[in-house]
Amino acid sequence: MAKILTQEEVDALLSTVQTGPSPSDGAAPSVEIPVPDTRKSKTQTFKKVTVYNFKRPDRVSKEQMRSLHFLHDRFARNFSSSLSAFLRTISEINLVSVEQLTYSEFLLSLPDPTCFCSVSMKPLEGNAALEINPSLVFPIIDKMLGGPGEPLQEIRALTAIEQNIFESILKLVLKDLMDVWEQIVKLDMRVHAQETSPQLIQVVAPNEVVVLIVFEVKFQDVVGMINFCIPSIILEPISKEFDQEWYTGYKKSDTFEEARMLTELMQRVYFEVSGEIRGSTIPVRDFLNLEVGDIIQLVNKPDDPMILSVNSTPKHRGQIVLLNQKRAFQLEEPIYTP
Repeated sequence: MAKILTQEEVDALLSTVQTGPSPSDGAAPSVEIPVPDTRKSKTQTFKKVTVYNFKRPDRVSKEQMRSLHFLHDRFARNFSSSLSAFLRTISEINLVSVEQLTYSEFLLSLPDPTCFCSVSMKPLEGNAALEINPSLVFPIIDKMLGGPGEPLQEIRALTAIEQNIFESILKLVLKDLMDVWEQIVKLDMRVHAQETSPQLIQVVAPNEVVVLIVFEVKFQDVVGMINFCIPSIILEPISKEFDQEWYTGYKKSDTFEEARMLTELMQRVYFEVSGEIRGSTIPVRDFLNLEVGDIIQLVNKPDDPMILSVNSTPKHRGQIVLLNQKRAFQLEEPIYTP
């Protein structure tokens, strides 16, 4: 049995530890050695540690993720207009998130059954994945067939006929995606395969990193999600295209887009065009006494050019000619106004 120390023995032991052994006990005397202060050097050698998950590495840089975010934010606005015109009802589409995860995690987040498509992105190697929630698919089909666009009470798999009907919506999505991607690379996006179960289409390996772009779609009382999944390996050949210059130019893209749309609209506007003889004058009294059959003498010679006016504004000089049994105006030189 172990011996229990008394309080006096405990105090004596503590005093010995604090003061150290004396030379008379046969122990070597303690020598105080100066130790250099290394706290300053340690502070200088500290490095910032960043948490990195080797199981889920970030294959796409932050700059590329930022560019993808702004790129598909534009798609959301464009597709909102396209879907509203197609369904003839007001729809709202918002970009929810752009994140990196593994393909297996993406599949686990999807409902089953659903509308799941493999999309080719030529000339890039490999396929992307496009998923549209059934809570959104069935109301759209109902709206396309003349119904009120109400969701189903019980979710089921799409029939072959319903898949064929919904093909026009998929083409609309891919068209708007190709339009926004054109400033990075011109793509030819087509549906490569379509299934009702996500597990039946293997776009990439389960542990492969993908970029998941999520959109929220609202129209009437219907709310659903669209998921666009791009494997990171597809983006590697065009990674240099996602540079700072493109991102800076994107901030002005709204202005460029509005200018392009305004130009297209202006090209459809009609103007009044007339061939005129200008330069002659008459007094007011002669003008007031004009009658049918009167002849007005002009200062212009027969071979002098006439004036082509657009909305009463002189634009060109030329001659009146005959073309296909109709009068026409042959342009000779423009008129520059200060």
